[in-house]
Amino acid sequence: MKNKSTQQSLTGISKPLFLIAAALSSLIYLLTSQVMKYRYKVIKKNLFVSFGSESEKKVVNTIKNYYQHLGDLVIEPFLYYLVGPRSRKKLATYTNPELLEGFYKKNKHVVLLASHYGNWEYLINLPKVVNFQVYTAYTPISNERINAWILKMRSSLGVKLIPKRNFYRGALSALKQHENPSLVVVIADQRPAMDSKHFVNFFGQKTRVQIGAEKLAVASDSAVVYLECTKKARFHYDYTFHVISEKPSEAPPMDITDAYYNRLESNIAKDPAHWLWSHDRWKGTPGV
Repeated sequence: MKNKSTQQSLTGISKPLFLIAAALSSLIYLLTSQVMKYRYKVIKKNLFVSFGSESEKKVVNTIKNYYQHLGDLVIEPFLYYLVGPRSRKKLATYTNPELLEGFYKKNKHVVLLASHYGNWEYLINLPKVVNFQVYTAYTPISNERINAWILKMRSSLGVKLIPKRNFYRGALSALKQHENPSLVVVIADQRPAMDSKHFVNFFGQKTRVQIGAEKLAVASDSAVVYLECTKKARFHYDYTFHVISEKPSEAPPMDITDAYYNRLESNIAKDPAHWLWSHDRWKGTPGV
């Protein structure tokens, strides 16, 4: 990990704000890892299932690094909302936005497959990076005031939010309109409903998956793009786009979903601490 002065320079945040954010993140790290032992058994189980061939010392070190990342992850949405446009550009850098621009010029809709690796909240800035109208899902919160504040924060930079319960229908409608190309962000790596009959091999495990993103792309014949994320420094991420399919309606069934999970596994394996290991991903999977 880079030293604090280097990290602060990379993020473009003022020194006082960076120090406050770093201190709050460190406090969350101590509370979750030492006091609460937040979902420790789930995190440990998931990592040993996925990296069983690694030494116990290496897995334990990954757990520590995960808790540190979790501290950053809690702070980052608020930090990103508070800073100005110049700092946002440094916090979230896109290595090849021209790939998406190529689809826009062809008037081609895009389904962007993201994940819970690195930081996904920074994607609220996508409308400032691409010309597409950007859509994604959100889960309403029962507290009306908190829900209104979160909606304001997540839509403040131009993303249009679709309630999760209506997401497929709303996203498909956006991808089938002909006025302007749309880009729908789908975070597709969560555990699906237990009645899902679709599985992939993920970290050597038979893993139940949701296929809504693939169905959405096929139904609208939208290009499918994977979003790779890399954590470069504290609060700072790079994003790279990779084409999975330009003509999903011609792809064999499950081909897009398999390709997504292959990309995701490769992404995670480079630096495992930055995926959401506290999510009980293999719950209900026999033998896990």
